[in-house]
Amino acid sequence: MIGKDFREIMGSELVSITGGLITGVILTFATNRIEMIPALLILLPGFLETRGNLSGSLSARLSAGLHLGIFKQEYNRKKIVKGNVIASFVLIVFMSLFLGFVAYYASMEFFGITNQNIIFVSLLAGIISNVIEIPLTIFATFWLFRHGHDPNNIMGPYTTTTGDIVSVISILIALSLI
Repeated sequence: MIGKDFREIMGSELVSITGGLITGVILTFATNRIEMIPALLILLPGFLETRGNLSGSLSARLSAGLHLGIFKQEYNRKKIVKGNVIASFVLIVFMSLFLGFVAYYASMEFFGITNQNIIFVSLLAGIISNVIEIPLTIFATFWLFRHGHDPNNIMGPYTTTTGDIVSVISILIALSLI
């Protein structure tokens, strides 16, 4: 007999694999735009990794609070969620700026291309992805817990997958705006 935890983990991993394929397809259709800006090739891996890590840690903190019963009082729930959302936004702004500067200087060093817009693309894409990803993470974590699932089993692959898809789309949106 297959246990509940195994089913949750297996299902979330299948969703993660599917999401990775979707992200790859989106990147395939955007290859022409990405090739035009070599700094994106430097920015993209770190940006994708950062997005999944921040959402994953947010979900883990919320899940731990749910399991420990910290959110039983409305005041605690609002205070803790608000603090985590602010921390996630501050982290993504600093990390996006850092990744943008790394991509800029690496592009300058390796390719001889100086385009400061990569810093703004990174920052704007980070903000756009956070505005989408944070509510998804919070909603999914609380929804899963309320429906009897363990968010720790499901949210890691979920946030990685949604983070990748949202990040790639956010970078493409930021490229269009800048």
